[in-house]
Amino acid sequence: MSHLAYFTRETLISLRRNVMMTVSGIITIAIGATIVSSMLLFIRGNDRAAAKVRADVQLEIFFRVPEVKAEVNAVKQSLDELKSSGAVRSYKYLDHKAAYATAKKLFADDPDLLLDVKPSDLPVSYRVSLRDAKQVENIARQFTGRPGVTNVNTPARFIQPYFRDVNRMRAILILVALALTVASIFLVVMTVRLATYARRREIEVMKLVGASNLFVRVPFLAEGIVQGVIGGGIAFGLTFVAQNVFNSMNSKTGGSFLVLKGFQLISGDAWLFGILVLIGSAAVGLVSAMIGLYRFLDV
Repeated sequence: MSHLAYFTRETLISLRRNVMMTVSGIITIAIGATIVSSMLLFIRGNDRAAAKVRADVQLEIFFRVPEVKAEVNAVKQSLDELKSSGAVRSYKYLDHKAAYATAKKLFADDPDLLLDVKPSDLPVSYRVSLRDAKQVENIARQFTGRPGVTNVNTPARFIQPYFRDVNRMRAILILVALALTVASIFLVVMTVRLATYARRREIEVMKLVGASNLFVRVPFLAEGIVQGVIGGGIAFGLTFVAQNVFNSMNSKTGGSFLVLKGFQLISGDAWLFGILVLIGSAAVGLVSAMIGLYRFLDV
C-alpha cells in the first residue's frame, strides 16, 4: 500500500508540474481517438448499407423478339451454373405477360405509351440477383453478345460510385487518425521527458539509495497511462455523440450525406468502439511513456 500511495502521489505531482503539456497530450489523444471511433462507426454503418445494396443488386438479360427457346434455355443453364458456384443468389424468368405488367407499372403516369403495344411485342428476360455487387460487371460480360441476347442491364454505374466514395472516405479518415495518433504519441513523449528532466536530481538520489529501475519508472509510465485514459474517456463519450450525429444527418438527408442509403448505427456500435478507443488510448499513453523514457532516463 505504501508503494501504491507513493506511485499515485508522484504521478499526480508529475502531471501538475507539466500542466500545459499534459492537457495538450490529453486533448490530442481525445481528438485522435474520437476520429478513430468515428471512422469505425462510419465503416460499420456503411458496411450494413453495402450489405443491403449487395443483396438487392440485380441485372436483367433481355432476349430478341421473338425469342428462340434454345437460346433462352442456354442462358438458363449458365445461370444455374453460376447459382451453383454461389455467384448468383437467384434468378427469375419474366415472360411476355410479366414484361407487360412491369411496363404498365413503369409507365403508369403515361399509359398512352402502351396503347399500341401487345405483350408479345415486349422481350422476355431473366432478372438475376447477385451475391456480390462488385461482380455485376463480370457476370454481365458473360451474357453480353450471347446468341439471342440483345441487352444486359446492370446498376453498375450507380453502385460503383457508392463503393468508390466509401473507400475514399475510409482512406481519408484512416490518414487523419494516424496523423493524430502520431501527434498524441509525440506530445505524451515530450511530457514524460520534461517530467524526467525536472526530477533528474531526485532520481539520482533514489538510485543512490537502491531504488530499482522499475520503481523509478512506474510513476512516469502511470503518467502516460493517465493521459491516455482521460483522453480515451473523453473520446468514449464523444463516440455516442458521433453516432447520434451520423444517424441524425443521415435521416435528414435521406442517406445522401453518408454516401450509402441504408446507413444504420445501433447503440451497441457506440459501446463497442467506445471501449476499443478507450483501451487503445491507454495503450498509446503507455507506449508513449516508454518511448519517452527510452535512452533518456539512465537508470
